[in-house]
Amino acid sequence: MAQAISLSLSLRWPEVKNDYLVRFEGHTIGHVRLAGSEWVWAITVPMALPEWTTGSAASMEDSIKALAGAWTKLLSQTPPERLQRAWDLEKAAEARAVSKQIP
Repeated sequence: MAQAISLSLSLRWPEVKNDYLVRFEGHTIGHVRLAGSEWVWAITVPMALPEWTTGSAASMEDSIKALAGAWTKLLSQTPPERLQRAWDLEKAAEARAVSKQIP
């Protein structure tokens, strides 16, 4: 039996409803947001990703389930070292952006 994963959601911006960041073990891995009449979701880890890592659904709950299924599949197909390199790259890019904001 596959091990359950735990995802957490938080609003991307406090003043904007229906736009959520999705996190896994402290890393932002994607988003879920309302776009018109449907909920769109995407895994956004900074690496080449297959087409099945994005999609849409009629409800927020279905969108989260679809993202969780895609994330589980991606985890099973991606070596942990590859994910760690992607997260290290993301952290370096964030640090560079912050350093450019400091005068």
